[in-house]
Amino acid sequence: MKLLSLRANQPSFHPVVFNKNGVSIIVGKQVAPHNENDGNTYNGVGKSMTLHLVHFCLGSNKIDSFSQKLSGWEFTLKFEINGAEYYSSRKTDDQSKINFNGEQMTVAALRNKLLDLCFGLTNPPKYMTWTTLFSRYARRYRSCYSTFDSFVPKESDYSKVLNNCYLLGMETDLIISKKELRDKQSAASATEKAIKKDPLFRQYYLGKHDAELDVADLEYRIKELEKEISAFKVSNNYHELEKEADDKSYQKKALENKRILVSSYIKNIEEAFRETAEVKEEKLLRVYKAAGVEIPSMVKKDIEDVLKFHNNLIISRNIRLRKELNKQRAELKSIDDEILNLGQRMDELLNYLNSHGALEEYVVLTKQLSSLQSELNRIQEYQKILKTYRDTELDIKATLIFEDKETDKYLVQESQWLSDLREKYGYYAKKFYPKKRSGLVIRNNSGENMLRYTLDARIEDDSSDGVNEVRIFCFDLLLLLCQKSNLQFIFHDSRLFANMDPRQREMLFRIVNETCEQNDFQYICSINEDALLSIQPFMTPEEFEHNITDNIILELKDDAPESKLLGKQIDINLEDRGKYSEEIN
Repeated sequence: MKLLSLRANQPSFHPVVFNKNGVSIIVGKQVAPHNENDGNTYNGVGKSMTLHLVHFCLGSNKIDSFSQKLSGWEFTLKFEINGAEYYSSRKTDDQSKINFNGEQMTVAALRNKLLDLCFGLTNPPKYMTWTTLFSRYARRYRSCYSTFDSFVPKESDYSKVLNNCYLLGMETDLIISKKELRDKQSAASATEKAIKKDPLFRQYYLGKHDAELDVADLEYRIKELEKEISAFKVSNNYHELEKEADDKSYQKKALENKRILVSSYIKNIEEAFRETAEVKEEKLLRVYKAAGVEIPSMVKKDIEDVLKFHNNLIISRNIRLRKELNKQRAELKSIDDEILNLGQRMDELLNYLNSHGALEEYVVLTKQLSSLQSELNRIQEYQKILKTYRDTELDIKATLIFEDKETDKYLVQESQWLSDLREKYGYYAKKFYPKKRSGLVIRNNSGENMLRYTLDARIEDDSSDGVNEVRIFCFDLLLLLCQKSNLQFIFHDSRLFANMDPRQREMLFRIVNETCEQNDFQYICSINEDALLSIQPFMTPEEFEHNITDNIILELKDDAPESKLLGKQIDINLEDRGKYSEEIN
């Protein structure tokens, strides 16, 4: 891609026609006492706006200040890609559409189109976009001139390494892979944190309980409970039968108590039989004789009568006791028979009740089983999560180690190419600072981060005024020389030259003129007149004319609004970066 011209639909606008080959310089002349490089973020004469308008026509995000202060304007950028001419027109009032060679398309569609035309990319990896790549040939904002790799505001370090390495001609697979591995590590780490917060998982994670033992215990309890539920029979009249069994038990106990009383009564009757034996006359006489008492005949007769009477009483009493004994024995047998019948019925009831149960008991058992299974599932899920986390962690570490080795191999295999890159960067850096150590560092970054390479463009004492700007220029020129794309230009704002001393500016223009002539490149820049004139003492009049004067394509002045780029006095905030992050993700 080469830029051909930038125009607007307003007659006051100063058209910008770029030199198709070589250097194109836009000069800001300070007629009025005004410091163009005082850090003011607002447009002065329009030098910086030219760079912003190029981005605007090529699909930048909406610029609110354009729609607010440039209503009715339309800008058109003409450019060339591989010899074919294209144009892109965009209106300030309807910035969502862009006219690309007569075809209306969305901003996103244009970016994809240009990504294909300029870089041959139809399915780029995440964080590699039209904006991230194109901005490496046209630094837009003030922050983009702070370090050599600050091309896009808010760009991550990963995006910097990915896009820079791609444009340097390096393979990006290992870069992307490490980022993906680190993302997986972050996800695994988030899983670990979640495990630590869960009350159940936490006790296992911290080693307070053993998951395997708990699983074995739960599996045994579930198995036993399943057996019990499998054998469980629900009885519709369970509670009625249970009440009958309770009643029978009460009746049986009452009968058993009654049986004790009847048995005791029978025993007493039997004792009474033994106590009522018949009294014999001989026995009574022997008692008296033994006592030495002589009983008269008359008395003996009376004793016989008494004994006879007494024996008659005993016979009568024994008959009555015999009847009572038979009665009680019959009652005892009746009680025993009743107890036997009750016992048999109770056995039947208990056997049935033992093999059946009420519906609510069955529900309780099933709920208990469900609770145990739920607990088992959670522990097993924890085991799976923990295993997955640990396996993932080990796999990631193994892959990182493997890819560290693969990266070392790649750097060895491409050592000649990398050496050429270092030599090119060092060649231009030495042009500016022959006595300062300088070089391009491309190293395998094996640290625990998402950056595959350590990439640094160095010049000793690069914190000094002007040195950082030289480092930026040398790195940008290196990206252009690598020709990883169809872009054949770089565009720098006047900020690049603000802190350079005159000798650095002089060397820069010598380099770009020589490089553009040798490689058919474009170098476009805006610069203040005083910075440009500071070069003059270090060049012959012929050299200054060839390198500077002949390459000035536009002069913008601050003496009147008509002399500025828009031809009008309009203050526009060019540092309005609103939703810039959307362009780089």
